[in-house]
Amino acid sequence: MQPRATACGLPPAIVLGAAVAFLAPASARAADPAPAVAIDLGGVQLELVLVKAGRFRQGSPPAEAGRSDDEAVRDVTLGRDFYLGKFPVTVGQFARFAAETGYRTEAEVGASGGFGFDGKGLSQRKEFTWKTPGFPQTDVHPVTLVTFKDAGEFTRWLTQKTGRAFDLPTEAQWEYADRAGTQTRFYAGDNDSAAAAIGWFKANAGSGTRPVGQKQPNAFGLHDMSGNVYEWCRDWYGPYAPGPAVDPEQTAPPAGDKPRRVLRGGSWLKDAKHLRAAARYRNDPGSRNADNGFRVVAALSASAPAVAPGPTPPPAATAQAPRSSSWSTAAMVGFVGGGVVLASAVVGLIGLLVHRAVGRRPMAGGPPGVTFRPQGDGFWLHAPPHLHGSVLHYRCLVKGAMRRASVPIEPGPRGQFVYTGGVPSAVEVEQIGAAAWAAPRAAGWAAAPSAAPRAAVGAAGRRSRDRISSAPDVAAAAPFRGYPSAY
Repeated sequence: MQPRATACGLPPAIVLGAAVAFLAPASARAADPAPAVAIDLGGVQLELVLVKAGRFRQGSPPAEAGRSDDEAVRDVTLGRDFYLGKFPVTVGQFARFAAETGYRTEAEVGASGGFGFDGKGLSQRKEFTWKTPGFPQTDVHPVTLVTFKDAGEFTRWLTQKTGRAFDLPTEAQWEYADRAGTQTRFYAGDNDSAAAAIGWFKANAGSGTRPVGQKQPNAFGLHDMSGNVYEWCRDWYGPYAPGPAVDPEQTAPPAGDKPRRVLRGGSWLKDAKHLRAAARYRNDPGSRNADNGFRVVAALSASAPAVAPGPTPPPAATAQAPRSSSWSTAAMVGFVGGGVVLASAVVGLIGLLVHRAVGRRPMAGGPPGVTFRPQGDGFWLHAPPHLHGSVLHYRCLVKGAMRRASVPIEPGPRGQFVYTGGVPSAVEVEQIGAAAWAAPRAAGWAAAPSAAPRAAVGAAGRRSRDRISSAPDVAAAAPFRGYPSAY
């Protein structure tokens, strides 16, 4: 007897095999991400809004009112969906972070404080910090007086706390999210009157920030994208590269230009033209001003927690039961898929163990017990107790660029995470405190740091002019003078 054909004239075995092959990948695919997510930070909620991938025209046309010369038009494609904070990070959310980690902002640990509101404008005083910006605020006001580094530390805390990757948005992500499909000056229209509907700025804010969420959101459901506080972006400030771009990010400051990070959105201190979707601003990454805040970007899902391998299951019985043709097709797909997953897990586990073993090797040329472990956009520092409270002066190679910075050694139970803006392929100690632990200026960099101590430097410590540091006060307790001249 011939097998009965299906309606399309194919044998049942082929139809079943095709169905299994089609359904197997579908079952592995994650469900569509939720349009909004609320994350509990411990009594405080962080709301995220889904922003779908897409294309848009970045910048502004030459005839746009209030336009600056750095707003060249280019077509940009964002290839990945992402979550963005519904509001700027608030005082209450930042307070939860500070309480849980003991973190102190650069304005708090510096010798000269930050730039708060003195009743007439921004001025620098020791007492001006994110807790006391010079005007009243509640837990639902946007946090201010935070540097680029402070914002980065907050995102790293979120990543460790939730298992979901957090960061600051790129400039392209920020403008795409702000526009929400529009090409007008503001996402609510072209006239300055549209700015009053969507944000707080010099004409309507008064003497300080306002609680988030009081103005009209854009089509994505995002609030305060215009006004209230400027928001740090990941990019270094520089001219847009000509031509179309895919997921652009300025990962290094342009040669010959002062290293500054991008800020977007305008603020309560600025005129309406600074609230435009294309308007750009920039500042020294160590600036701590009462109109600078930030918003976070997040991955679509949390990474699966690491699972310790369980006991090896006993071998399966060798006896085989009779198989039907339809079962053999489905079983083959299942066994092959399971084998691939198992092999990938084993390889990944081995790679993780090797990475940790290599990353924790003590650095030759540094004090005994000082180790580095590269991870994400920085490295973990481990140091013996007698070095706690000292200042680490280091240099590292990130994305082909050498960077120098300083950080106080204040490790927690897991060590101390030091942000470098990318995975460092090498980290070398130049000095710790007044001790003369320093690496020579080698011509090349090895994948793992290895160098001998060099001659002692002065007790005052080394302060290189060309190092990129967002913590000048931490390094030498010198007054901070990063106030932007454009104010």
